[in-house]
Amino acid sequence: MSEREEPPHGADVASLLAEIARQNKVIQALMNRVERSGIATGGSDYDAFQAAVTLERQVRRRTAELEHALRENERMTRALRESEARFRSVVNQPLVGISIVDNGRFAFTNAKHDEIFGYSAEELAGLGPLDLAAEEDKPKVAEQLSRRLSGNAKTVDYTFRARRKDGAEVDVEIHSSAMDLGEKRVFVSVVLDVSDRMRAERETQALYDLLREQSNPDPLTRLFNRRYLDASLERELIVAIRCGHSVGLVMGDIDHFKSVNDRFGHLAGDEVLSAFAAQMTKFCRASDLACRYGGEEFVLVMPGMTAAKAGERAEELRAAIETMPVRHGDAVIAVTASFGVASCPECGKTKGDLIAAADKALYAAKRGGRNQVRGAGVTTPNHSTAPQDDRAPIQRAFVNLTAA
Repeated sequence: MSEREEPPHGADVASLLAEIARQNKVIQALMNRVERSGIATGGSDYDAFQAAVTLERQVRRRTAELEHALRENERMTRALRESEARFRSVVNQPLVGISIVDNGRFAFTNAKHDEIFGYSAEELAGLGPLDLAAEEDKPKVAEQLSRRLSGNAKTVDYTFRARRKDGAEVDVEIHSSAMDLGEKRVFVSVVLDVSDRMRAERETQALYDLLREQSNPDPLTRLFNRRYLDASLERELIVAIRCGHSVGLVMGDIDHFKSVNDRFGHLAGDEVLSAFAAQMTKFCRASDLACRYGGEEFVLVMPGMTAAKAGERAEELRAAIETMPVRHGDAVIAVTASFGVASCPECGKTKGDLIAAADKALYAAKRGGRNQVRGAGVTTPNHSTAPQDDRAPIQRAFVNLTAA
């Protein structure tokens, strides 16, 4: 090796030691040659000494260069080992999964990644992200892979449903970026198991939807809906039983409502429902709860009211509806309604008992000729204008059922 040649950079220790040994052999060969040359030419001892000194300087300089290269190699090796140790400490942490995907397959996964999906590293080496996605989320995962592969997105963040080896489904959140290694493009991803968070979010959303549905009024009548009634009545009964109070409940049903729709149309039927709800609202106290129970049925809950008082309130409402004309175009629709009354604790202490008692009383009012109030504590007269029916009980029941 000439004086101008640079020492090998980054060579390993064995190569550097071999280079030093080789240089020593070259120096020794040169010194032997000089010695022989001096003897053959009759050169002086001084000349031989000068040649030896020159060669010794070259040896020292070259040795120093090689020792420097050796120390540099040791420094780089030490730095590489420290870097590798840091890398392993990062990828082997137990908090998040880490994966490298090459050509659609996992080239590397850490222990947490394997734990999330329930596979060993060897099993995952033959699989890819698409193989882990639940069937309904495979298109989403394929789209995200395509975006990174095409270069349309350098990084992506998304959540999908994955299927573990044991068949259970988990929610995973992916934070992934594309990296070019030579002519290859690989994906480095951080994977988090967010099943608990997503479950909590779904439960919260379901509760929010339920509360929204409960709190939203019926769009036609602007009264509360049945879901809100179910939740509110339960609470009112618990408070009433604890405090020893009464709760009155009135169930009302518009008479012959089907014939209104058949004769005047559904828009006329909607007007009748709205008018009934408006009258019902007028008879409500601030503490009362007016709800559309379904179709042409309505429920009025009156906390702190006895059965007798509830019956009086129902009779006032019945009379107001009877004298309430509903106009639809040129037509004036006469409306009547039947009511059933129940109360807590006389008729029961649960929502089911109270609704059943009021419904039974309402059926009795319908069967008795409609346009009347029946039920617990009711002493009001029969206002039905239907003619008395002296047919056999079985015949009357059949006629009333078919007319209901």
